[in-house]
Amino acid sequence: MAVKDTLLCLDLSFEDCLYRICRDDNGSKRVVYVAVMNLEIIPEQSRTYGPDVIRELSKLKEWYDMWDTITVYKDQTGIRTELDAFEPHALSEQQILGNYELFDILELPVVQSLKTRVFRIELKGRRCYLKIARFGFELGWLAQEIQVYHLLYQYSSKLSPRILGYAFEQRSHRVIGFVIEEVIGRRPSITDFETCKVALQELHDLDIIHGDINRDNIFITNEGARFIDFEETCIDPAENRGDWDKKKSDEMDSLEEKLLDESGKGRPWATGNAE
Repeated sequence: MAVKDTLLCLDLSFEDCLYRICRDDNGSKRVVYVAVMNLEIIPEQSRTYGPDVIRELSKLKEWYDMWDTITVYKDQTGIRTELDAFEPHALSEQQILGNYELFDILELPVVQSLKTRVFRIELKGRRCYLKIARFGFELGWLAQEIQVYHLLYQYSSKLSPRILGYAFEQRSHRVIGFVIEEVIGRRPSITDFETCKVALQELHDLDIIHGDINRDNIFITNEGARFIDFEETCIDPAENRGDWDKKKSDEMDSLEEKLLDESGKGRPWATGNAE
């Protein structure tokens, strides 16, 4: 069987593009990364459609060599490549908190792609959610969320879904994602203001400011309101208490407006009985 490449993710800017690709070599799967530094290397109409991307990249002489990352650029002599000029991204050891289970990301059965970085998966017969850092620049957001989920787990708090484990690529120390349990609930409306206010106050009492309390980051469950998406969250800085308390107050004051917002910001991460 020939090598089969499948485009998993991309990040396209005005000047360059990053690609995350699953390479299946006779049943042995791994993830490789491509940095195209000059967009004109790939025709405009072929930059985002998976099969077209693979077709263009496979024209490179080194494409089927053994590498983890390849950098493609253009100079006076033409198109050039560098193999393994950068390492595949991963959380640092200090950012991997707790002692949660580790899962090979290529063995997690994806049921549905909800956002570019969020997936519904089946894990041991239960529905869960996987969130990843597709590329290195997203690691900071991932680490921030992990810190909050882990902290709430340590508090035995029910203000968020429970973190179940980490997702890795190739080697177990290369963590690029986390898995959380499913939330059974619905999006809040203004009639749920008091329920959301109580939960947000509990979060603030733990010295956690959510940072993005739009309707789609809150679920109304049988046990009250629960929060997701902690990328913008702040945890007690242990200084500037006056400013910190003001931020809490501002977030609480914004809750009513957020619950009235019908823009759909944050979708489609909707689970269970969500509207």
